[in-house]
Amino acid sequence: MTIETANRLVQLRKDHGLSQEELAERLGVSRQAVSKWERAESSPDTDNLITLASLYNVSLDELIRGTATAIEVGNADDPLPEGSYFAHKAALEEKHRENHRMSFPYPALVAIAYVVLGACFNLWHPGWLLFLTIPLYYLPASQRSPLRLLGNPVMVTIIYLLLGFWCNLWHPGWVVFLLIPVLNAIPLK
Repeated sequence: MTIETANRLVQLRKDHGLSQEELAERLGVSRQAVSKWERAESSPDTDNLITLASLYNVSLDELIRGTATAIEVGNADDPLPEGSYFAHKAALEEKHRENHRMSFPYPALVAIAYVVLGACFNLWHPGWLLFLTIPLYYLPASQRSPLRLLGNPVMVTIIYLLLGFWCNLWHPGWVVFLLIPVLNAIPLK
């Protein structure tokens, strides 16, 4: 337990006009246990946290962290406090979407597209560039912003090859590789 949480427990107890003995009696614990919680030497168990939140008429997040969740405040667009139930649920949903993305057979789709381009349009030579999109497909969501994507080494290689094959800019085209450190140095959220 952090000292901030311990201080919050002391303040809430005092705001409700309770002594340590009275609170201990209501919770069915010793006064020494309440004293240890308020000095951040130990933490209340889950049942006692729930009882304290109910007694003080606050949410568990507010009891432990001192903040209400965005759902409680009524603005669903506000960011959720880190570690709250709703933030945890949102993280699990994002992970589920990422796992679903990983299960899609994107490499097989690229191989089929390559064969179709080659067999139907005789584009075997430039068609292999499709295979360079596979690592881009598996980038984490945090790396998919347009600037981060342009700073990805695979994307820069694709740009370089396109400049070389279609514009015959092999020599000056190498400059695009300078995008990698420059775009990755830009702080993005």
